[in-house]
Amino acid sequence: MARALALTICLLSIGTPMSALASDGLEFIPFVGYRFGGSFDEDFTGNSLDVDESGSWGVIVSRAASDTTRYEFLYSHQDTRLSDATNPEDVFDLDIHYLHIGGTVDVSHDRFIPFFSGGIGMTHMSPGHTGYSNETRFSLSVGGGLKWYPTEQLGIRFEMRGYGTLMDTSGTLFCDGGCDLQLNSDLFPQFETNLGLIFRF
Repeated sequence: MARALALTICLLSIGTPMSALASDGLEFIPFVGYRFGGSFDEDFTGNSLDVDESGSWGVIVSRAASDTTRYEFLYSHQDTRLSDATNPEDVFDLDIHYLHIGGTVDVSHDRFIPFFSGGIGMTHMSPGHTGYSNETRFSLSVGGGLKWYPTEQLGIRFEMRGYGTLMDTSGTLFCDGGCDLQLNSDLFPQFETNLGLIFRF
């Protein structure tokens, strides 16, 4: 994670004049949020297994592309559980990570700035259960929010974002073989609200 973040900062910095970096080049935005939604169908029983809603956290690294647009790298993490309401024993921990490259478009250019956001990338799911395998799939996201800059170097960012992860319906999830739990899904949707502190360099 540290190497990926450092590489992203370097890539965003390439070709940016030092004067732009000093005024409105790079933004570093750690955030906390709340994520909900997401479910899978169990092949054997037909039951729906739901991802528990829980807190999330992450970071956005952003570089100015124009007066109203920005390039962005987003990492968002959720510690949650996958549970079956009809069978409380079928519960295990699940870590969900989003790694997206995208950007934002500002609606206005005042101190309070409404914006639209979007990105594409990967979803990595790591079950906390012995014998189950990790899964990495393609995903995209869209959202919007509001930025406020009380000073030139500091700001606050509120955002609502929806994620959609494309799943392979011809295979099973989290099982490489010999697994007693086999899940299937066409699309894995999640929604997140987050609040971040903007550090502008």
